[in-house]
Amino acid sequence: MKVLTLWLWAFGFAINKILWENNPESTFFVFELNKEITDSIKNNRKHPYFFDWYKLPVNIIIVDDYEELLKEIDLLIIAIPVQFIFSSLNNIKNKLKKWITFLNLAKWIDVKSNKLISVMIEEILIWKTYNYSVLSWWMIASEVVEWKKLWADLWIKNFVIWNDIKMLLENDNLKIKLQINILNIELYGSLKNIMAIMVWYYEWLWEWKSSIWFHLLEFYDEMKEIVKVYWWSDDLDFSYYSLGWDIIATCFGNSRNRYLWQLLWSGNSISVAMKILKSENKHAEWYETLIAVYQKIKNHKWFGNIKFLHSLIN
Repeated sequence: MKVLTLWLWAFGFAINKILWENNPESTFFVFELNKEITDSIKNNRKHPYFFDWYKLPVNIIIVDDYEELLKEIDLLIIAIPVQFIFSSLNNIKNKLKKWITFLNLAKWIDVKSNKLISVMIEEILIWKTYNYSVLSWWMIASEVVEWKKLWADLWIKNFVIWNDIKMLLENDNLKIKLQINILNIELYGSLKNIMAIMVWYYEWLWEWKSSIWFHLLEFYDEMKEIVKVYWWSDDLDFSYYSLGWDIIATCFGNSRNRYLWQLLWSGNSISVAMKILKSENKHAEWYETLIAVYQKIKNHKWFGNIKFLHSLIN
């Protein structure tokens, strides 16, 4: 299987580390738009911003131009920051190999259209034949690079290649569980970013962990109502995913979403906080998700009962 990763930021770097560990005799390709990153990998195999203790092996090949390569690629790993995914796919959609498989690493609700990534990709590639999959990490990227014992969820549209992807990624340190409903990953993977700021908010109020967990449980009920607005049903595996390992890493770990809230709490406006994140080569999705969800549900009669979202917006 010929694999290309688009962009080599934190999780793009981490997944290529896994690809090499599992397949040391294979070659994997990466395209990165940032010249500082490409030069650093080419010169010393290290990332210029993250994980300075780890070097990527030589079989992870940085390519300067990937458009011709796309005709041969079987698996395209989308490690692009969410705000650039759709313009990037628009640029390459006519160069893709037939039945290429996308492996998306991002979860997001678009603030303009209120659509999930998979829906927007489907609209971009409406006349194309492709397979789509999404990987949800229950961790932060540094834990992958540090050889921690970790888990991830994978949803894939065509299960015929489930074993191929699993063989590429699963090892003694990373176990992958097949998820049967994409919304359990893409929807809850987006909404749990709001939970991350909820935890920091109540920590800032000096509430105890037991009290914080009580607030989270209250918000779970609110989330069920939000899901009904988006998909007219709450028939999802809510307890498994939203109570899963991902929420622990995002809400209580050293995540970008918690960091953004810390910047706001320190007195920065959202625009200044976003600039600080950008200067540190980071991006947190919770603010865009929050605004998107607010716009979607604000006219529903029970909106006043969504206490935490109300307090954040107002």
